[in-house]
Amino acid sequence: MGHVLHAQSPPPEAGSPATASPTEFFLPELPRLLPFAYHPNAAQIEFASNGWVRTMLGECFAGEEHLLFFLRQRNGLYGPLTVPYATEQRARDIADWYQYVTVIDSFVSDRSALGASDGRAREAFAAILADFNGDTGAPGDDPYVRAGKDLWRRISPGLGEGQVRRFAASLDAFLRGCATEIRAKLADEVPDYETCLAVRMDSFGCDFIELMTEYGAGVDMSDLIPRLAEVHLHCRRQMIIINDLLSWRKEHAQDDKMTVVRVLTEREGLCLQQAVDRLCELAEDHEKAYIAARDAVLEGPLGERADVRAYLRALDHMIGGSQEFEYLTPRYFGDGSVWDGSTSGWVDLHAPVTRFRQEPYGVEGGAA
Repeated sequence: MGHVLHAQSPPPEAGSPATASPTEFFLPELPRLLPFAYHPNAAQIEFASNGWVRTMLGECFAGEEHLLFFLRQRNGLYGPLTVPYATEQRARDIADWYQYVTVIDSFVSDRSALGASDGRAREAFAAILADFNGDTGAPGDDPYVRAGKDLWRRISPGLGEGQVRRFAASLDAFLRGCATEIRAKLADEVPDYETCLAVRMDSFGCDFIELMTEYGAGVDMSDLIPRLAEVHLHCRRQMIIINDLLSWRKEHAQDDKMTVVRVLTEREGLCLQQAVDRLCELAEDHEKAYIAARDAVLEGPLGERADVRAYLRALDHMIGGSQEFEYLTPRYFGDGSVWDGSTSGWVDLHAPVTRFRQEPYGVEGGAA
């Protein structure tokens, strides 16, 4: 493991048992071995994508205040960060796609919306899937269906035949994972580590994340998916662990069960700081294993193909850009938070807005 994970991560507070409810944790500096970049038109794409959310999905929200709360999370920047070298139109398509699935994800965690019942959620998801890429005439009154049709109209012409099949399957997997998360939350069930990761592979959208990376790079890896299995395995696990770490404030507040942080604390008995430290180690392991698997592909026969090299470069930036986004979004650090570029420090679980601090509360200079 990288020495920084241990050198900078303080031990749990003395006398605090693993069963105590912590109010903060220390996030160590993560290695960030992969590149990230902002699309040159990132600001324009983010603004335009926010307008698309208002037009296509605005009625999903309870009111203007709730819509603005969502837009302030800057989810429209996720696309420009994960496909920084795509054409502007494809980057915009991808930004809108990620906004679309993030709206769904937001309401999955809301017990007053889709999260109220996994049965009702499955019915809503079945309607989305039934109409997503079918020609059923008028878009109807369902905003999810209308938005999905608009995305399909724009994205599908740029996909190969295998990618078209994968696109529908990836949305199916995502919605299935969301429904499973709803059921676990309503049943108050925390899964074991491998079960959690298996569900998160779906609910995190790993299939369509890889597909959107291909779309942004203008390549089709459909025939090579089995040969990229090791690359994708470590890519997915790194992204899920990083996301579960950086989103823990939000997941903790919403009592979500399908997160590896909760698995380590409630199923394996670690205190929160121990769980964070362990997950940082695992994230670094997977990041390094991803790089090794990527290099093995590049050094083999597939590495002679321009489309494979383009895809793996894009995958590097997708992983790095995703982590950059998760540091900066108010979705995880509180409505109104403004990122100062810090990537390590103490994180308060209960403050309305938090930032990475050099010292915990109670230590001079630790107060926000």
